[in-house]
Amino acid sequence: MDESNRLLLFGASTRAAAFSALRAGLKPWCVDLFADRDLRARCLVQLLRGKYPDAFLDALRTAPPAPWLYTGGLENHPRLVRQMSQGRELWGNGATTLAWARNPMFVADMVRAAGLAAPAACAPALGFGELPAAGERRWLVKPIEGTGGRDIDYWSGDEVDQPAAGSYLQEFVTGEPAAAIYVGDGHAARLLGVTCQLVGEPFCQAAGFQYCGSIGPLAVGAGLRAALIRLGDVLTTACHLRGLFGVDGVLRDKVFWPVEVNPRYTASVEVLEYATGLRALAWHRAVFDLGSVELALPTLADGVVGKAILMAQRDLVFPATGPWDAVLQAPPALDDLPAFADIPAAGERLKAGGPILTLFARGDTVATCREALRRIAVDLDRRLFG
Repeated sequence: MDESNRLLLFGASTRAAAFSALRAGLKPWCVDLFADRDLRARCLVQLLRGKYPDAFLDALRTAPPAPWLYTGGLENHPRLVRQMSQGRELWGNGATTLAWARNPMFVADMVRAAGLAAPAACAPALGFGELPAAGERRWLVKPIEGTGGRDIDYWSGDEVDQPAAGSYLQEFVTGEPAAAIYVGDGHAARLLGVTCQLVGEPFCQAAGFQYCGSIGPLAVGAGLRAALIRLGDVLTTACHLRGLFGVDGVLRDKVFWPVEVNPRYTASVEVLEYATGLRALAWHRAVFDLGSVELALPTLADGVVGKAILMAQRDLVFPATGPWDAVLQAPPALDDLPAFADIPAAGERLKAGGPILTLFARGDTVATCREALRRIAVDLDRRLFG
């Protein structure tokens, strides 16, 4: 293997990033919690052995020489990221940047100072502001080290109901969940695209604010695009973000309200790649190899691509056969949209509330794509659970 093209991937799930790496001409070597069958069919991958996430450090010590990057979950463990970066080149954001980007109070202050919209946030137990007074605004209680929209709930508004030290309050903004995807060089950012986020979808068996898919790219007008470009530059400069990153938010009346910064490869990236031909990891690599990004943006997409993550409504032993067999028997070309991904091993025991697999669809519009995803998910759920 050409060591100059090898890239080590670590995270709860690495499949999407690994396939993006392959499309960018890289050779991924992966460690995650699933080692799904479609990932093993294309890449060198090992199942994480030991306690998550600290066991990643042991896995890195035996990994071949190459730069590394992390996917979802590890942004909440800056100490581990710092340890893993000692003696290894990190294609991603280090511990100091994570401390800024994952601080919702700091992010909100920087965004509002730039004249952009941002929901209010406070964490009295951590010394950031005071409990909001009772009023018309609603608030969410969110974990500082949250991921995937889990463990988010509405705040009661009771003064005795202070969020715990590991949580904060964020103003609840009504609207459509969305995400903006960027690549930054520490000084400025390029907007790669915007997606609609699927959150708590009943057809995915997802609950509350749980992330369960993306559809994109969304068409945005000139005013909103300018505001999103400005937002990316502000966050990149304030947090010194480098490489791919995403900003989750809410679209309301053509205004984007950022609610969380994900300073790493995000789940929306592959949706943009399948829809537009984007080579996101090529942009990411350019930041760390060249120090800046001067690549051409992909052409405008014809229609949209969606992905949905089906959750288990109860404990499940994954069956030996099903509609995903075609993907395993004849894997599609890397640029072709697969019907399914993140396919577990036959007989694998899956817990209620956790992910089963990912399914994909195309559509002329977000609405038609969403409906196609719904039909596939409902049929698959019926097959698995009766």
